[in-house]
Amino acid sequence: MKRTILLATMFACFAFGKASAQTINGVNLADLKEEYIEFHAFKQSFGGKMLIWLEYGQKVHDDRQAAIVKDERGKNMEFNSAVDFINKMKAYGYELLQAHTVSSREDNVTKYYILKRKN
Repeated sequence: MKRTILLATMFACFAFGKASAQTINGVNLADLKEEYIEFHAFKQSFGGKMLIWLEYGQKVHDDRQAAIVKDERGKNMEFNSAVDFINKMKAYGYELLQAHTVSSREDNVTKYYILKRKN
């Protein structure tokens, strides 16, 4: 009996330890209540994974790093693609509304995605 309780306790600790809470600017993605959010994905300097820069109306001009989606340890969260992030946001009640590109003077094109909270 003691062994069963010990195993159950260890399993519960392991399971809750793996639960992730993605955040943006210190706010859990699950707690976002804004109707519209915008993001763009960009590649890291090293590696093939993408980081997500998300804007929901928060003030980010002073610290652009605060707009990058972070994991539960405060590390930049990596995604395979922008679509990977869109699929993740579906679990939080958002759906893709529009995608558009913005060009800069250096012929750099950035694709932005606007998500809308489902009613």
